[in-house]
Amino acid sequence: MSESRGNGRGNDFCSLEYLLVNLGRNQAAADRLIHIFIETSPALCQRLENAANQGDLPALRDVLHDIRSSCVLFSGTRCLDQARDIEQLVRQHLLESRMGASAPDWVSMSAPLILCLQCMSTELKGFLTEKGS
Repeated sequence: MSESRGNGRGNDFCSLEYLLVNLGRNQAAADRLIHIFIETSPALCQRLENAANQGDLPALRDVLHDIRSSCVLFSGTRCLDQARDIEQLVRQHLLESRMGASAPDWVSMSAPLILCLQCMSTELKGFLTEKGS
């Protein structure tokens, strides 16, 4: 992919360029959305961890949807892909559990997504620090 997709640094977890393009280059709106993500991502991680630990599939489905909604703004494809994959398994298990299928290990499946969200948040914090916001 081209370098414009990311932030100009290797191992990018999101694309600030994508956000800016979709906001009509409104930097103030972009900064506000970045701050909101940074503020809310710990709660998303906690909700995901709690739902996975409890095997609460409706809660897991809801938090995965919220994670996808948050990450799509920044083209956070790593997190989006992981959340989508887990969400598909949740849907599948909701259907198959009626037939007695065993539950996947939601905790181990969710751990990489939590780490990905934390990395994305760190990357966004670094962006704000670089520009002095």
